[in-house]
Amino acid sequence: MTKVFNKNKIIVALSLSALTLGAGAQQTNAIAQNAVAENSAIEEISIVGSRVPGRSLQDSLVPVDIITAEQLEQSGTLGSEIGMLLQANIPSFNMPRQSNSGNSDIVRAAQLRGLNPDQILVLVNGKRRHSNAVVAADTKLGKGAAAVDFNNIPTSAIARIEVLRDGAAAQYGSDAIAGVINIVLKDSESEGSVSVTYGAHMTNLKPIDEDITDGNTAILSFNKGLSLGNGFINLSGEFRNRSATNRAGFDQLPTIGFAEFIAPIPPSGTPEAAPNDALAGKRNFTVGDGESSDLNLAFNAGFTLSSKTELYGFGTYSDRDAEGSNFFRYPVSENNIQSIYPNGYRPVSVARVSDFSLAGGVTTYFGDWLLDSSLVYGSNTYDDDVKNSLNPSLGESSPTRFNRAEYEYSQAVANVEASNDFDIANTTVYLTAGIEYRKEFYKTKAGDPASYQAGPIIGAPIGSQAGPGLQPVDTVDENRNAISVFVDTDFKITDAVNLSAAIRYEDYSDFGDTLNVKVAARAELTDNLALRAAISTGFRAPSLQQSFFAGGGSVFGDGGALVRSLNLPVSNQVAIDNGAKPLEAEESFNRSFGILYNYEQFSLTFDYYEIDIDDRIALSEGINVANIPDISSINFFTNIIDTETSGFDIVASYQISNWDLSAAYNQTDTDVVNAPDRNIFGIEETNTFETAAPKDKLILTATWSKDALSIMTRATNFGETKRVFDFGGGSEPTQVYGDEWVIDIDTQYALTSNLSVALGISNLFDEYPDKSIFDISYFGNLPYDASVSPVGVNGRFVYLRSTYRF
Repeated sequence: MTKVFNKNKIIVALSLSALTLGAGAQQTNAIAQNAVAENSAIEEISIVGSRVPGRSLQDSLVPVDIITAEQLEQSGTLGSEIGMLLQANIPSFNMPRQSNSGNSDIVRAAQLRGLNPDQILVLVNGKRRHSNAVVAADTKLGKGAAAVDFNNIPTSAIARIEVLRDGAAAQYGSDAIAGVINIVLKDSESEGSVSVTYGAHMTNLKPIDEDITDGNTAILSFNKGLSLGNGFINLSGEFRNRSATNRAGFDQLPTIGFAEFIAPIPPSGTPEAAPNDALAGKRNFTVGDGESSDLNLAFNAGFTLSSKTELYGFGTYSDRDAEGSNFFRYPVSENNIQSIYPNGYRPVSVARVSDFSLAGGVTTYFGDWLLDSSLVYGSNTYDDDVKNSLNPSLGESSPTRFNRAEYEYSQAVANVEASNDFDIANTTVYLTAGIEYRKEFYKTKAGDPASYQAGPIIGAPIGSQAGPGLQPVDTVDENRNAISVFVDTDFKITDAVNLSAAIRYEDYSDFGDTLNVKVAARAELTDNLALRAAISTGFRAPSLQQSFFAGGGSVFGDGGALVRSLNLPVSNQVAIDNGAKPLEAEESFNRSFGILYNYEQFSLTFDYYEIDIDDRIALSEGINVANIPDISSINFFTNIIDTETSGFDIVASYQISNWDLSAAYNQTDTDVVNAPDRNIFGIEETNTFETAAPKDKLILTATWSKDALSIMTRATNFGETKRVFDFGGGSEPTQVYGDEWVIDIDTQYALTSNLSVALGISNLFDEYPDKSIFDISYFGNLPYDASVSPVGVNGRFVYLRSTYRF
């Protein structure tokens, strides 16, 4: 049984729910009567955060942002990636483009309000979305998370994105600690569009003083709605092909006498080191985006059976072939066979990521109750290869390409909700109650034998370089189920005071049960001024991936050396011997308070929040071991820390004449408040949780439109970040990266009523983060840190877009 922060809050919520359920008042069926008219402005419709139909943003009891399809199209971001679009529009959303970070080069994770990617609940059309099959084990921000991949959904399919910036586990269940992101798909029955975009990075890389054009990106997307008599189907697709970028510096290692830190190679200047010395001053490493080819498809459909019954369905399919960067291996080193790679080599991670989701449901009336029954299934498969590699222990017989593992996660969710409203004491009480059953599956397959076997070369590293394959003994086939029941109420105490309350009970087959509540209120002081507040408990169930993930990689060890590390499940005996225990749920306590002001075309909101999380799950920090051949350290997941996060959001908008102006600001601080075992959770992971994410972020946007011309200009200031390493022996190189301004622009012109063209530039002035200090630049090879800077390390991106609507 998991603990609950304050039993008194549960009693309050139960009392409110019982009051609503027990009322024998006249039922008015206002759910149907208050349906939003078709001509309502889409930006004023909010689904997430409230089950009251047709509630506007300004009436919301909690902060909600809405990004429309038009704003997504004219966002001035690179590559049409949803994660980048959200980062450009939401100040508390952060999604760095990491490099040399294992599978995080290929599946990018995001943060909301400085919390982990798996502490954001993602919905599609209000239904829970499945997560990735792999955890981000080698990354910095979002380390250890198995998050949802936003980029598996075509942007052409999206009508709007709703972002709830408040804890909502009592309403929606696990993961909704930082908030909820709901992606709403288009439902047009006739409109269509085809769009072609081509762009590339055009930048000056100062560390090598060279103008570079790379990262060429081509995007073809379409959307079409079709009428089906009493129904519709809306089809969308997107094909995106991106070439690689490289922001590596000149290699200084072979000439400066630090060879002892790179496992083991002969000292520079000796005859044996001649092949290594020949690489001095060359660009041997790769930093940036790998090649990627994505196909994303989606559909959204509905069919009316009668005046009281409707069927609906939607789904997505995604297929991605992508590459990721790894560190260079020098010609003369224990990591190489010179007869295979006489000039050294750089392993390239290769992944095939397949993602599928299908949902179906029916809404109908049972008396005055509106019933919504649905079934959603989603799966994600990650096939992990590495090419341009070898297994040094196999000698000259080693293959150069390996399949290292295959990971698969799937989830099925059955849900029934009943909604109604009642007139009680001259006020309307909205009530939603429901039950949900969720089944999750996690399965792994072993890699090629050559990717993990020890060969005849004694003392040579074992397994494929850039990470050994998964062995059969470490594969798993696990599942669990969870069942939940919830009640959500919303009513007005007076004409000016609105109150909502929710309570949710969930029971998991693997770790137990949990009870969570939420109470929110909004008070209208004048016609233009209102206050809102919310308090809630929440939780995040440990993912199956965190409990059973196994894999290997390369990390920085003592003195900055590149060493081999192994991630072990908590059930592994070696992990248990070093302190691993079965994972428990993370538990949160959220408080927020907001002020809303509106006057004619001007609006302003201020929302302050505090989020306390107990038993947060983290990946341990490189525990040294001596009983696993060729492995220097192990990691495992553990409930080890408590954190306190606080911050505030300010959002303002103003429309005047041809101008649409907005300003949005977020500041977030997170503190680790317990005293963890430094052998398991050290200075590097403390940095990950506390200071690696931007301290604050400011977005200033101005859109000018007249006749056929529309110009969007955005200035974003990303706040200070910090990177800390622990090289052992008291060596803890630290660098603070200062704040950076980035300017984006998108100019769109309508040639005809159907055809438009656009020119856009992301990062207009070609900004980069501060250059890394030498101690963490890996001997000049990594001049910029791609793992923490939200600015990224690719520089300016220029694109052309043409769209035809029909």
